[in-house]
Amino acid sequence: MRRLLPGPAAVLAFLVTLPIALSPLKNYDLFFHLAGGRWLLAHGFTRQDPFSVTGTAGWVPHEWGFGILAELSLRVFGAAGPELLISTLIATFVLLAWRAIRTASPSPGLIELAVLCLTLVSQAFTWYQERPYHLGHVLFALAVLLTLAWRRGSQLAPWLLVPLCALWANLHGSWILGPALLGSTAVGAWLDGGDAAHRRRCAQAMGAAVLAYLASALSPSGPSIYLYPILHSRLASTLTLEEWQPLDLTLIFARYYLALAFLAVFVCGGARPRTWAILLPTLGLTVASLGAQRHAPFAALLLAVFIAEHHARMAPSALPEAVRGAWNRLNGWASAWLQRADGAFWPFVVLAAFAVSAALHPATVRERLYPGRFPLACFDTLKTLPPGKVLNRFIMGGAISYFAGPEYKVFIDSRNDPFPQEIHDDYDKFVYGLPGWREALARYSPDYVLWNRTGPGSVLPDALQREGGWAKVLEPENEDCILLRREHP
Repeated sequence: MRRLLPGPAAVLAFLVTLPIALSPLKNYDLFFHLAGGRWLLAHGFTRQDPFSVTGTAGWVPHEWGFGILAELSLRVFGAAGPELLISTLIATFVLLAWRAIRTASPSPGLIELAVLCLTLVSQAFTWYQERPYHLGHVLFALAVLLTLAWRRGSQLAPWLLVPLCALWANLHGSWILGPALLGSTAVGAWLDGGDAAHRRRCAQAMGAAVLAYLASALSPSGPSIYLYPILHSRLASTLTLEEWQPLDLTLIFARYYLALAFLAVFVCGGARPRTWAILLPTLGLTVASLGAQRHAPFAALLLAVFIAEHHARMAPSALPEAVRGAWNRLNGWASAWLQRADGAFWPFVVLAAFAVSAALHPATVRERLYPGRFPLACFDTLKTLPPGKVLNRFIMGGAISYFAGPEYKVFIDSRNDPFPQEIHDDYDKFVYGLPGWREALARYSPDYVLWNRTGPGSVLPDALQREGGWAKVLEPENEDCILLRREHP
């Protein structure tokens, strides 16, 4: 009976994933991953960029696994497939995160449920993005569970991180967090002290972390992937992306994440003893999240585990009796729910029902798109024209490759790293009308321009039409987009 009744984590997973599973396709990046998955299934891996002529750094499909999964989900379940995939990954993360928090706590209750909720809200900005983020979150939660199992005496757990990291490196760029987590946990456990046998276990875990790092080369990138996370994070073009910028406290998710961090500091100050095995990796990843907010969802889980492990070690609170009594009643209700209900499969039952319905009545991508978000008329018209080079906005590149096809070579897309800095600099000239944009246009010599008509960066189409040599092909009234064609190729 306990396994049948839905536990609190299952209820949270259901509440989070139900609206996501029913939502339309909305993220431009998804369509690059779909285009990449479709290409890989048809042609296999290639080092030459098949979608542009400017990606001279070569195509590094380090997240190719997500593209394959998204494309296969689309083929099996129709346009509902990618959202069902994302919903399943988020539900899996919720349940894995809860298991990690419960494992760390000697007596789970209201505090553990609260830090789980804060962890989920800290991750909320990724929920409605159909991106490989979610695979990274699930695999990181598995890595946290493996490190917790090692700390509780498992000899096998650190070695399981080796195949996990080999898989991770083909799914999401956050794979380096796995070896970093295990290695820093082992160093922290060494600092916590112990006998010679304990130190040998720590040394073995450090060796497993090194081996997991080396196993990441079992990917199309080969050994070059070892330095990829560091080199990519230092690119000037990467630092302009919102997710790679310092934590922005004007965003709602960042405030909840900061509340979780403050709670961890409070618990750390009052707990005795403190455990370096969880404190060291948590501190390192939290500092990293302040410099690049994409790390915040990962750090949030470690902060929650740290709080769950240490709050029972705090001295009794000096709160008034009435407040303490109310807290004890609430905590008792939460503990009773946790003891009597542990069913975790209900969110997956609901998602499976949606999947069956979607497979029996598949929707097309066009039927499932977020209304008015994508300039479909311009994509359709472009596809009727002879293949050529397209000058496009950064966000549109992947969608052009998907809807029009790889024969229409985009100037840039959201992969970012295949394009040398010169291409990013030229793109800024087009967007802001900076000096040298005409020379950049001559260097690329596009056949078509697909650009937004209004808003920031919309100066280019007007400038081209004023100077002549470009004919307007389409400017739909219901789409913020214009398609131009060079009059004399």
